[in-house]
Amino acid sequence: MKRYAFVMLATLALAYQSPLSAQEAAPAADRSPSRVGLIDMAKVFEGYDKFKVLRDELSAEIEKSDAEAKVMVERMQQMQKEVQESGLQPGSAEYEQAERGLLDAKGEFESFRAATQRRLARRESDMFKVIYADASGMVQRYAEHVGYTVVIRFDSKGIEDETAPAEAVQRMNKQVVYYRPENDITNIVLSALNREYASRRTGTPARSASSSAPARSN
Repeated sequence: MKRYAFVMLATLALAYQSPLSAQEAAPAADRSPSRVGLIDMAKVFEGYDKFKVLRDELSAEIEKSDAEAKVMVERMQQMQKEVQESGLQPGSAEYEQAERGLLDAKGEFESFRAATQRRLARRESDMFKVIYADASGMVQRYAEHVGYTVVIRFDSKGIEDETAPAEAVQRMNKQVVYYRPENDITNIVLSALNREYASRRTGTPARSASSSAPARSN
């Protein structure tokens, strides 16, 4: 009975130690230090040629919708003016018919405005999704090529003499207080995005962020 208890204790001891042994046996590569990169996504969006094109297209569509809405408003105003100047007696069949036409025009305008707002909001959302996907995909490709294990969003703008007080306070609250210039991969990613976008528009091959990456620094 004592021998059986001793065997059980020895088994439990081995079982308890096995996770620690496995951890000690893990390859050294799994415990390699992290290499952190920084990217100013606002600057990437602002400088990405594809974003400028999509934004201009959206602005043109907004202007077109505004022009259509203006025509509808002017039509309603003209209808209302005609009713007021017609001399029709309120309650008469002709007056009620003209009033129904005006109400129908107003309903048509409200439906157009609501549908247009939904469509433009959806298009704007899709635009930002596309640009973010392009940027994050390029960040991943460059990070994997150069060896960054983490890439963090940050605001690269500093506090200048002309910075407004409210904006200065906001910048003082940013998370990244100090960084080395080589950790900022914003311009590299932005240049690669614009080259790739230009190549797609012209049909000529372009170097990616990984193929144009500088030599890895130690």
